[in-house]
Amino acid sequence: MTTKQRPRISIIKTIGKGYNRLWNNKQFYRVVKGSRGSKKSKTTALNFIHRIMKYPWANLLVIRRYSNTNKQLTYTDLKWAASKLGVAHFFKFNESLPEITHKPTGQKILF
Repeated sequence: MTTKQRPRISIIKTIGKGYNRLWNNKQFYRVVKGSRGSKKSKTTALNFIHRIMKYPWANLLVIRRYSNTNKQLTYTDLKWAASKLGVAHFFKFNESLPEITHKPTGQKILF
């Protein structure tokens, strides 16, 4: 009997070398500066999906100034990140709310 292992992903190859400080930061609040197109939101989405799976006690609340940009941008970025990391099958994506639930632990990402 074989077990299906998820593929190993190189974070450096996925996000590049410039975001090492962001990825390994342990502070509660983080400020990320950069110009348009600098991969800030994609890197942050990858990091949050990684952290939700790493810390089973954590939940995430995503806040933006306008609610329609939350669904159009942040929700789709987090959905993309779960797919990119190969762990989308561990999450339930509810687009009508929007809400993302980590199936094994019941953790929520609320918008």
